[in-house]
Parts: sequence; structure tokens; C-alpha cells
Amino acid sequence: MSVNELGEDERLAKDSFTSYRRSYFAGGRSNNTWGARLERIVQVIPDKLAFVQGDRRLTWKQFDERVNSLSNALLDLGIKKGERVGIAGFNSIEWMESYFAISRIGAVPFNLNPRAALDEIAYVIRDADAVAMIVEDEYARVIERVIEGIASSRHFIVYGVGKSPQCIPHGALDYDDLMTKYPSRKPRLRYRVTNEDFCYLMYTSEKTGYPKGVVWDGEQRVKGVEQLVYNVLLPSFDRYGDAKIFEFLFNLYPLPGLRTLYRLSRRFGFIRVAVIRFFRMTWGSGLMADVSRRLKKGGIKYIPVCPLFQASAYVQTFGNIAAIGATTVFLPTPYPLDARELLETIEREKVDGIMINGDAFALPILDELKKAKKEGRTYDLSSCRSITSSGVGWASRTKKELCEFLPQVVVMDAYGCTEFSIGYGSAAILEDKELPCAGATLPAKGGVYSLQAPFKVINRETGREVKSGTGELGEFVAEGYVSLGYWKRPVLTRRVFRVIDGRRCFFTGDDGYVDERLRFRFVGRGGKERINVGGEKVYSEEIMEVIKSHPKVRDVAVMGVPDKELGEVLAAVIELDEGEELSEHDVVKYCSQSFPAHKIPKHVMFVVSLPREATGKMEKRVLREFVESRLGSEAY
Repeated sequence: MSVNELGEDERLAKDSFTSYRRSYFAGGRSNNTWGARLERIVQVIPDKLAFVQGDRRLTWKQFDERVNSLSNALLDLGIKKGERVGIAGFNSIEWMESYFAISRIGAVPFNLNPRAALDEIAYVIRDADAVAMIVEDEYARVIERVIEGIASSRHFIVYGVGKSPQCIPHGALDYDDLMTKYPSRKPRLRYRVTNEDFCYLMYTSEKTGYPKGVVWDGEQRVKGVEQLVYNVLLPSFDRYGDAKIFEFLFNLYPLPGLRTLYRLSRRFGFIRVAVIRFFRMTWGSGLMADVSRRLKKGGIKYIPVCPLFQASAYVQTFGNIAAIGATTVFLPTPYPLDARELLETIEREKVDGIMINGDAFALPILDELKKAKKEGRTYDLSSCRSITSSGVGWASRTKKELCEFLPQVVVMDAYGCTEFSIGYGSAAILEDKELPCAGATLPAKGGVYSLQAPFKVINRETGREVKSGTGELGEFVAEGYVSLGYWKRPVLTRRVFRVIDGRRCFFTGDDGYVDERLRFRFVGRGGKERINVGGEKVYSEEIMEVIKSHPKVRDVAVMGVPDKELGEVLAAVIELDEGEELSEHDVVKYCSQSFPAHKIPKHVMFVVSLPREATGKMEKRVLREFVESRLGSEAY
């Protein structure tokens, strides 16, 4: 497949961070670099637990020393400030050590899905002009094949997760050997690493075409993910007066006197806003980390279940570290998901919260809970107070069932993009009549949401902000902590990163409306990803949400396929719950209760299992090939 066929036209062969660099007030500082943030945490809570994976446990001091050893090794290998170094592997302590070590010396880490197609892996490594790769041993042979002939690549380092690497290709370096060989003292740099420097090159998860590299400096990335945690928690703060949600927040930050403030805030709304302002002021400070660890034995423990090479898990994990010095717990077997191992880990480690990617992760967890109940097994999951999801759709029915098994849990559906650090969320509990999907709430004057990162919803045709409560569709435009642009794509950067009223904004391509309560309701991806059925624009996400609500449906994908009469029509590919039966007629009849004719799928197919990536996202290319093979000439 050619570059242009994948939508990569107008891409530069070479690029420089100089094209993206921005200046900030006191921008020469280094407080918003990952090296400086790690140093701050080590100064405040050196002996507190930083990472857990299986039987391995590292304090922040121990983790810092290992990061230093790897940093010194990378410097000795000749890796320079600003050069890109890729990390290919699933969630592990070694992944985190690699990321912080690359960052500490001012080099630039970039993410790579090691289970992506070979052409995609090769594309990302070439696009990044990678000088080195740090790779989990299971994927070493794959990466070895890919980097042959890539001129920029100079070094290949292989690690095992908690053990010596089992496969080290010829010419590759052993991660453990480097750790042993080099000192654990802080590396001596002949240059400074500042907030304005190239911090991270994060590749997107594309539905079509190759991933795009999103350029970040320290100011927008580090400070941004710290504020993300606060921003996602705002809906919970807004419901501070709800007893169950208060317990979730108190567990996060058990400040003396908070219960008294809780009782008063139920009578006086201004107290709630004052408490939230206090959280905002202390978020990311050494004070927050220190007090949290002193008041809550063991601190906050959190499991990113979905992979760190996807934006949703990355920003939440690094946000928790930056904001409160949280302990990150990785599963002993990070891929594929073993739901039983996850629940056993929550029970054993007394984990406070987990991060998943929608139904792709929630459904296996639900299956294991149901299986355990049937077999008379029990899990003590009382420590788990929150389940956060982002990046992939999460059906209300699935949320409700999970809440029935875990009644103490607050479920948070977060909305965000790779291109901006901030996330916007919703908070729900078992007792709620409505469990809202991912979205955001516009600020009301003087209210809780006036404290969040700003955004707009702009009508694509008029260029004006949409009116709330009218159903008027608009594009979500993010304003807070926005990336610097797309690597090697100046034309696309100018198109979607624009300045409005003096603020740098990112036009997400996501369409929705603002309801009467000022909440942005995501409808679907706009632009070219909308399906044109006889001149009517249809969002696949809207159709999937309704089909998923059917009690016999486990999962569904909807796409547009060519049609002789209408140009495009809808095709639905459905995975049923085990033992259930449903006909094409049943699906059409169910959809007709909610939609006009042009939104009802013309083609309905059933499969044993829908193809999903390691991130939980649908494998669109595989799915399209399947649908086209089933329809044949009928689709044309």
C-alpha cells in the first residue's frame, strides 16, 4: 500500500523540533520535565512504594537509581539530546524505567505497539528517525527484522519483564547487563533539559492509515497530565455532597477535617468550590504526595490495565504519578488480559482504582465475576473505589452490571485525545438512573466547572459556538495543554491546531451537541469518517450505542459500505452473548424503534468474536476485509 493511499500526502521526509518549539514565561526552567518530577518525588517520599509487578516491588529511591543506571548507559552509547528512542513492549517496570531514563538525558521517547502490522512498525520507526529501540524480549525478533536497513537506527536493547531476556538477537544489547555495568548516580549532563525542550513523540492509534506522531514539550505534556487527573475528577467534585462519591474522594486524599467540610458543603455550596480550589493549588506539589502517603498507609495504588503505548493509559498513569506520587501496579502478565489475574491482583495489593479501555476490557472482567459467583468463589475487591475508562466505547449496560458486583465503585468515563493532555469525564454510581457516556461539561459562571480546562463546541458550517439544549451539532475544540503539532506534517498541523482568541486550540474532529445541562454529548467522528447514506450524514458510534443496548448483544461494529442506489449504506457486525440467538430481522426491528430508515443497517452479520487490537480498539482493516468478502458484488 502506498503512502498516499494511506493519507500520508504532504509529509516531510525530515523534520526538526525547531519548527515546533514554543517559548514560555520562565521557560528556561526544568520543573516540568520528567527528570525533575522524578527528583521531586524521590526527595519527598523516597522509601514509599513506586511500582509493583508480581513479586517485584520498587521504592521511588530504588526506581530512581535504576533510571540513573540506564541513563548513564544511554549516554555512553552516544545518544544525544533530542534524538528519538522507541519503547516496544507491554506494561512493565522496565517500560517505565526506559521512559524516565530516555527523558532524563533529554532524548525523546516514542511509543510503539509491538503487535502492530510489520509495515506499521517499520513506518513508525522510520518516521521517528529512531536512533535506538528498547524492546521487550518477546518482540525482539520482530523488531530486529524491521530495523534492518533503517539508516538512523544505531542501537537495539532487549529486556525481559522481571527476568533475563530470553531472546537477544545478534548485535543487540542486554538490558540487565547495562543496568549492572553502569553506576546508579545521577548522570552528569553538559546541557540543560528544560520545559521548552522536545519531551515526547506520541504516536496515535489510527483507524485508517498509519499513526501520526504527536509532538510534545515538557510544559504541555508534564504539567498537562498532572492537571488531567484533577480535570477528570471534577464531575466527582461536583457531586461532593453524595456520600459514596465523597468516600471515593476521601480515600484519595484523607485530609483531616474533610468530613466536617463535607457536612457543611451540603448546606453551603461555596465551601465545595473552596475545597476544589485547594485541591487544584496543591495538585502536583510535594505537599500533595507527602500528605497523601502520610494519611493513607501505602498511598494510592492504581492499575493501568490497558497498554501504556496508548494515550489513555499513558496520560492517566503519568498523571497519577505527577499529581500525587501514586503507586503503579502492573499485572504479572500484561498481555493478553487475564481477568482472574487482575481481580486477584486488586485483592492482594488492595488496589484503589483501575484504568480500562471500554467494553473490550470491561466485558472479560464481568465474565470472570459472573463465573466466580457461579463457582462459589469470591474476591475481596472492597479497596477498589474507581474504574476509569477512555479511548473505547463503554456501554451503560456494562457499567451497570459492574456496579452491581462492585457497589462501592465510582465509574468514570473519560474523554480525551492523543493531541491534548487534558481529559474530561463523567462520574456515576450504582444508584444513578443515568450512567452518562464520555463527554465534558461547559463552565457555568462561578460553578465547579469554571475551574476546568476550557473547551468550545463549534458548528462546522457557521464557525460559531453551538447553543445548548437545541441539539445543534458541533465539533469539540480543546483549549488546554495542547500538543505542538504533528511530526513531519506541517499542512495537517496548520489545519487542526489553530489560535482562537489568543489561545492555541486543537480541533478534534469529534462531533456532538451540548444538552440543557451544558454537557457535551459525543455523537461520533465527523468529517470523512461520517457515513453518507443517500445524502444523510450518519455516525457509526450512534448506531453502535443503540445496538449494544440490546440485552443479547455483547459487542458490535458498524461501518459504511458502497451501495449502487444510495452511495453508502450501513453494515453491522454483531457478536452475541454466549448462548444467545438473534436474526437480522430482529436487529432491524430493534433499530427501527430508535432511528429513521437511513440509520438502520441494511446488512447485518454475526461473528463469534470481533477483531480488536491490544488497545481494545476495533481492527478496522481486518473488519472491512471481512465485510467486503461477505458482501462481494452485493456491495457495489
